[in-house]
Amino acid sequence: MKFSVIIPTYNRSDLLIETINSVLNQSFKDYEIIVVNDGSTDNTKEVLSNYGDKIKVIHKENSGAEKSRNAGAEIAKGEYFCFFDSDDLMFPWTLSVYNKIIEKENYPPLVLGQPFHFSDNISNEFLNKPINVIKYAVYRDYFSKDRTVYSSSSMVVINKEYFYKIGMFRQHYAKKEFFLDDIDFMLRAGTITPAIIIFEPFQFGYRTHALNSVKNLKRVIKSLDYLIIEERNGVFAGGNERRFERHAIIGGPCYFWLFKALANGIIFDSIKFFFRGFPFILKGLIKKISYLFKKKLPLKEIK
Repeated sequence: MKFSVIIPTYNRSDLLIETINSVLNQSFKDYEIIVVNDGSTDNTKEVLSNYGDKIKVIHKENSGAEKSRNAGAEIAKGEYFCFFDSDDLMFPWTLSVYNKIIEKENYPPLVLGQPFHFSDNISNEFLNKPINVIKYAVYRDYFSKDRTVYSSSSMVVINKEYFYKIGMFRQHYAKKEFFLDDIDFMLRAGTITPAIIIFEPFQFGYRTHALNSVKNLKRVIKSLDYLIIEERNGVFAGGNERRFERHAIIGGPCYFWLFKALANGIIFDSIKFFFRGFPFILKGLIKKISYLFKKKLPLKEIK
């Protein structure tokens, strides 16, 4: 089997139906769906039972998305793990595009897609449009990227062997106050070589809604604090040689969410965080500005 699509979920039964159906609507068929019900208290169990043997289901006590993703990976049979959030949508071409790139590039360990942001519905015109060209970059590794890349767990497609090599998702982070497990994961996967990033077409729909976990700004700031602490403890990949790139990756969301928090009146926590995060914020800004002037790696194409 080529892909295992692993979907953790908690109390999102209505959105979960849309997510599962979008995966079932793939033009590429060599995959399995594993849904991990993380102790939901709504009607998620009933919703999942309606799919019968079209999906595999794990029911577990609530312990966070990180442990849920790992639990799904433990029973997965796919050569590649495709992690996916239960409020996002796959497009009909998503797995087909991943597969074409994987075969074209001789089975790379890490492939990353990019999102189309939406809040309500995605038009049929968008979903039914033909994919005439696939544009992507083959980087030495994720830390070497020369373009702004969105961060989400739904962007990650990783070879099974490499998933275990980097230590899976960080289970000691499986706390309700920690959100940014996708950034933590990429900081540990940052030196996997090569890393492929797809820029066209969009590979998944990232849904913006009132229940997005990142809407809790105080908890986002606390999660960024965890990343800074772990960076200083030497947890992430690349050693001293890749320190600037790691700091810049952490710094990008630091300044974005800092200004969001300030704009929403979270003054005291934001000021405290600014002094802790300033070196990272500065490097993140330097890296972002450098993208404007640095000659970028040419994109490869599949037509």
